[in-house]
Amino acid sequence: MSDDSYRRAVVRYANGEIILDDPDALALLLAVAKHKCNETFAENADKVASLKERISEGRLTSAQVVITIVNADDFHGRIIANEAMPGFNWQEIRDRGEIPYARGLSLREKIQDFLNFIDVAAADKLRDMNEVAVVVIDHGVAEVFPA
Repeated sequence: MSDDSYRRAVVRYANGEIILDDPDALALLLAVAKHKCNETFAENADKVASLKERISEGRLTSAQVVITIVNADDFHGRIIANEAMPGFNWQEIRDRGEIPYARGLSLREKIQDFLNFIDVAAADKLRDMNEVAVVVIDHGVAEVFPA
């Protein structure tokens, strides 16, 4: 390793607290979080298949809607979950020891705009996908999969 590699991480003080800015560590954490979205996607395979069938049977297209799997406890996910299911009692799901997911169909344009704001890599992936897409918002990130 060159001496420059050590300069990427910076320790600084703010409001009396020590803060470590480390872009390499952040990249690693994001990669792990995106990988965990694969598990969320796999755990919801039955629901994805059902929703994909609804798209096929209806008058909806992949240009209009996406399948969403959104963790209502995720920092970003709660925004979409509460909008999709206003007033829903997520606590009942938590009380059963389960993770509260909002799963359904969402307008593609709306999700695209949201991803543009929270996760540019996922936004780019969705923009480039021409088939039915599944958008998972979990673990502080978003990931996009073909249905």
